[in-house]
Amino acid sequence: MNSQILDRVVASGICGIKKAELKKIFGKDCDSSLETLAKDDKIIVDNKGVAHYVWSKENYLSHISEHDPKFKIISRLVRNLENSVNQLKTDLAATPAKGHSELPFKTHFDQTIIGLSTSLGWVPFANIRQKVCESLQITTEKFYSLASELIEANQGKYEISTGGQEGIHVRGLLHGYVRKL
Repeated sequence: MNSQILDRVVASGICGIKKAELKKIFGKDCDSSLETLAKDDKIIVDNKGVAHYVWSKENYLSHISEHDPKFKIISRLVRNLENSVNQLKTDLAATPAKGHSELPFKTHFDQTIIGLSTSLGWVPFANIRQKVCESLQITTEKFYSLASELIEANQGKYEISTGGQEGIHVRGLLHGYVRKL
């Protein structure tokens, strides 16, 4: 009977199904099945107005995300936190393997841009590479690999321009200048 009740609950979608309606269909014995399904985290029983409704876990999340303003706010905050954690992981991945005392590649890259930028903010990649490779003791290939990843992951924070003798390749063009936005 548990699987039949679960199938009916899942079919009800994000609107859920009244517990009383399930009792009409499956009889009073469905209470023990509902308790078992709730313990197994397969269904959620909650009030909607004065009636008790039953949802599948996924449908309940969809229901409250549409109808509960507090949940919407918390959900948005969790997504922002998730994005921040992912950005931090990206920044940490760009850290050289020398040791935990080294600053991340992004920090060296940004500080070098600030230190070398012209009044318009543009800096040749070659100049940045020279300073960053020296500071972090990394190869030219590693520098351009990390720089490409960094700029790709943070497109709204950097602007690149074609030209120069060395740089990163984007859509088949050599971009030899960068500036921080």
